[in-house]
Amino acid sequence: MSDEWQQAFEVAERAALEAGRLVMEGFRASGSVSRKGKFDLVTEFDFASEELIRDRIGTAFPSHRIVGEEGEASGEGAFVWYVDPIDGTVNFAHGHPYFCVSVALFREAEGLVGIVHAPALGITWKAARGVGAFRNDEPCRVSSRSSLDEALCTTGFPGNIAATSDTNEAEIGAFARETRGIRRCGSAALDLAMVGDGTYDIYWERALKPWDIGGGMVIAAESGGTLTRYDGSVADPRVGELVATNGHLHPAALDLIAAARRRAFG
Repeated sequence: MSDEWQQAFEVAERAALEAGRLVMEGFRASGSVSRKGKFDLVTEFDFASEELIRDRIGTAFPSHRIVGEEGEASGEGAFVWYVDPIDGTVNFAHGHPYFCVSVALFREAEGLVGIVHAPALGITWKAARGVGAFRNDEPCRVSSRSSLDEALCTTGFPGNIAATSDTNEAEIGAFARETRGIRRCGSAALDLAMVGDGTYDIYWERALKPWDIGGGMVIAAESGGTLTRYDGSVADPRVGELVATNGHLHPAALDLIAAARRRAFG
């Protein structure tokens, strides 16, 4: 790893861990919660966590862009940090421990650094391009399962589910009939990290934002996973749809998604 990427890796991890300590002060405690949409929530800890991370990254890399969930994009240039200060805010607000801080550095569609820190679970996943991925500092890899009937899958629903006909229900039905099971726990970053450590075998979702998936994408890729769009083209956090698998199951996953969507939408 070059000195620059080593610095980025270290800054990202320190910022995510520090933000994790901050948000844990508000976990299962009273605090300000407001609505961003019909179902989506934001808390005072989302804003405080993002402010902290922006400060740490901006100080270390003033020429890099920073794109976060709760604030305006800042900076210019090819290097972009995607920050989700609490991925899984609804879980956080309800006292559910499945939430995380996600920090990622990309150059266009190329993931360079990814940190997913789940403070309530006591787990940190991290990865850097060409270095590999780690779960609590131990190397992690995707699973070796190669049959759909052995696969444990994970997905989510679009945030605008009440206003769209493309709700993921067709795809869920297809995977439910062919795989061991599906889990929906409310954090895309954690879902992707857990593809990277072999917990899950298949993840798919659409209507995503780059801060939702940036950190998890780097971890899944560096763990040996295969990541594409629904049509099999190159994955890009800016596009908004993603399939991530252990590689062995990727063609079958794409086929299931395509068949389900043909039946649903023609």
